[in-house]
Amino acid sequence: MLPPPVRRGARHAAPLAQPHRRREGRRPRGGNGIAGLAGCLLPLLLLLAIVAAAAVLWLPSPPSRRQHEEGGRGGGATPRVTIFAAPRPPPEGSPARKDLAVRSWLALPGNVSVVLLGAGPGDAALAARLGRRVTIDAAIDSAFTGTPFFHSMVARAQAAAESDICVLVDAEIILLPEIVSVLAYFSKVDRDWFFVAMARNVTDFHYQLADNGSHWVQADGKEVSFNKEIPADNWALESSDRGLIIAWNNPGSPLHAGVLPSFLLILGLYPESFSSMHNISLTPDLPYSLSMLLELAADMNRSVVLGVAGASYRDLLMSWACRLRHLRVTNFIVCALDHETYEFSVLQGLPVFRVPSSPKNASFDDCHFGTKCFQHVTKAKSRIVLEILKMGYNVLLSDVDIYWFDNPMPFLYSLGPATFGAQSDEYDEIGPINLPRRLNSGFYFARSDNATITAMEMIVEHASNSGLSEQPSFYDVLCGKNGTNCIGDDKCLEPNTNLTVVFLNRDLFPNGAYKGLWEKHDVRSTCKELGCFIIHNNWINKRKKKLHRQMSSGLWDYDPSCRQCLQEWSDRSSFRMMGRFHLFEDIDS
Repeated sequence: MLPPPVRRGARHAAPLAQPHRRREGRRPRGGNGIAGLAGCLLPLLLLLAIVAAAAVLWLPSPPSRRQHEEGGRGGGATPRVTIFAAPRPPPEGSPARKDLAVRSWLALPGNVSVVLLGAGPGDAALAARLGRRVTIDAAIDSAFTGTPFFHSMVARAQAAAESDICVLVDAEIILLPEIVSVLAYFSKVDRDWFFVAMARNVTDFHYQLADNGSHWVQADGKEVSFNKEIPADNWALESSDRGLIIAWNNPGSPLHAGVLPSFLLILGLYPESFSSMHNISLTPDLPYSLSMLLELAADMNRSVVLGVAGASYRDLLMSWACRLRHLRVTNFIVCALDHETYEFSVLQGLPVFRVPSSPKNASFDDCHFGTKCFQHVTKAKSRIVLEILKMGYNVLLSDVDIYWFDNPMPFLYSLGPATFGAQSDEYDEIGPINLPRRLNSGFYFARSDNATITAMEMIVEHASNSGLSEQPSFYDVLCGKNGTNCIGDDKCLEPNTNLTVVFLNRDLFPNGAYKGLWEKHDVRSTCKELGCFIIHNNWINKRKKKLHRQMSSGLWDYDPSCRQCLQEWSDRSSFRMMGRFHLFEDIDS
C-alpha cells in the first residue's frame, strides 16, 4: 500500500481496525460526570489537532532534526516508533481486546515499542508476558476517577528522547502492518508533520495473530492479506466511539504553542453530521456531593485527608495534590472556598466540593496569618471537619502549604481512639511543646468518635464567639486557658470528654520555625535525616514569600505553565521558579 503524495496541511489516515462492539444503550461514562464533561470538549480537541497539523507542516525542520536524519536515519534506517496508550480498567475496558491490540502493535514490522500509561489492573502482567518492548509508566496525571489526562499523555510522549515517531492510540485499537509504511514514508519528509486518523469497524474480526506474533492468520492458519480479505469499501466508519489515533515526528521539538487544556482522555470523535443518527449528549454528573466523595475516597479505616484552599492558594493546592499523588495517597478530598477554585480543581481532576458557607473573599484578600480573611477561612475549616466527623469518617486536615515526605496516616491512626493528634507551633527546641497557643490547627488528625465530635462542637462554638481565628479556640477548649489541662510537656486532657490531645513530635512533624529547617541548604536531605513525615511552610507572612521559599527549596511538584504535576520525565530546566504561578494584582501578598 502506497500513501498519497504529501501535501502541506493535509492529514493522512493510516489503516486501522477496531473490533465491532455491540451497543447496549448508552456507553459507560468512565469516571462518571467528569468524563462526561470532558466529552463535551472533544470537538475542540479535534480542532486543536487539525490546527496543529496545519501549523507544523508549514514549519521548516530545525537544524538539529536535519542533522539527526542525515546522520542516524538518513541512510534509510527504520524510524523508531513508540506507541503510547492508556488502557481502561474493567468493566469499561476489555482485557482481551487490550491484549490483542497490544500484540498487534508488537507485530508491526520495524522498530516499534509500546508504553502503557497509568498502570491499570493487569497491565504489569501483560507487559511481563509480552517482553521488554512493552513498558509501564504510571507517572501521568489522572483524574481522581482514574481517567488519564490527554495533555499529560502528550507531554510524556514528547519526553520520549529515544523515539523518532510518537503515536497515541486507544488501547483497544488494532493496528495493521500498513501503518508502518505510512509512517516510514512520512519520516522521509524534510519537515515536521502531524496526522490524525480514525478507526474503522469490522463487524466480524475473526483473525488472530500467529503463535509467534509476527503475522495475522485465519482460523485455518492461512496468512491474511487485509487488502483482499477486507476491501476498504466494506469497512464501517466508527461514528461515535474511541477511534482516534494521532502521530507525529520529532518529539523533542514543541508540538503546539501555548498551554494544552486539561482534557480527559477519550480519544474519540463525534462529527456533527452524526447528530441526527446518534444522541451523544451527556448531562454532567457534577457537582459531586461531599458524601459521594467521602464514599469514593476514604481508605479501609474510613479515613480521609482534607485540604482547603481559595484561588490565591491554588498553585500551592496543586503542588500539595501532586505530592500526594506521587506518594500514592489517594484518600484525599479538597474543599474549595470559592467558585473559581472549584472550577479549577474540577478541570485538574481533583475530588473537590464546595460548601455554601465558605467565605466569599478568600480569593482576593490578603489571607495570611492574623488577617480577617485568615480568621474566616480557618473557622470554615473546623466546621467542615466537624461535618465529616459526624458522617462517620476520620479526618486528617492538612493545610496545602504543608509538604509531605511520607504518608503519616498509619502513624496518626495508631494513636488510638479518643486521641487528637496536632502539630505543635512551638519554635524553641528545648522545653514543653504544649505551651499556650502552640496548637497548630493547620495539621491535625481527628477520629470520628464521641469524644472528638463533642470536643470539635465546643471548638466551633467557641470560635464563632471569638474575634480571633480558630487556632486559639483549639488550644483554649482542649488545653484550657493558660494550659490548665496540660499533662507533661506534650499532651493535654480535655476534662469534659476525656479526649487526649497529643502534640506531635516536631522532628517528625516540624513547623516552619523549628530548627531553621527552611533555611538549610538541602531541606529535603535534612528532613530525611530527622525522619520527617511533613514540614509546614508557616511562620512566614505573605503568599509570594511562602511560594518562593517552597519552590526555591525544591519541595514543589507542580508546573502551572502547563498545568501538570512534575514527573521524573518532566523538563524541569524549562520551569522557571518565579513568575510561573498564579498571581493576583495584589501588591502586598
